[in-house]
Amino acid sequence: MDHGTNPEKKELLEYEKVKEIVLKKAPFHNHLGMKIFVVSKGHSAIRITAEERLRNVGGVVHGGAIVSAADIAGFIALASVLDPETEKPETIELKVNFLVPVREGTIQAMGRVVHKGRNIAVCESDIFDGGGKLIAKSVGTYKVVRTN
Repeated sequence: MDHGTNPEKKELLEYEKVKEIVLKKAPFHNHLGMKIFVVSKGHSAIRITAEERLRNVGGVVHGGAIVSAADIAGFIALASVLDPETEKPETIELKVNFLVPVREGTIQAMGRVVHKGRNIAVCESDIFDGGGKLIAKSVGTYKVVRTN
């Protein structure tokens, strides 16, 4: 996975701050068992495990868990290009196409910023199973909220 040039030390500290904020201030992410393993400028990658508690009555991972992974990946990708002290993303709209059901293993969502304007941003997320097969694709629209 290529995320461009090597981030400077200051950028790495900002990315770690984004990870910390997301995991500490959003208990739902912990409920999903989400692990953030990549944050770089405009990109993110998260993992969740297809545990039994995330499955629906048909035995496949519930679409809501996959939608949440897609949304969180887009959110984190956008947060990585915002000032964490004065700006935060809020989801306005999210569209997800489910391609293949998943019953077990790891689910990886990779988010990227497609466009960031002053007030609105668009992010895409690709969601893969543990074998690297694309299982869902999303496009999300986010509002950039100023907090000061």
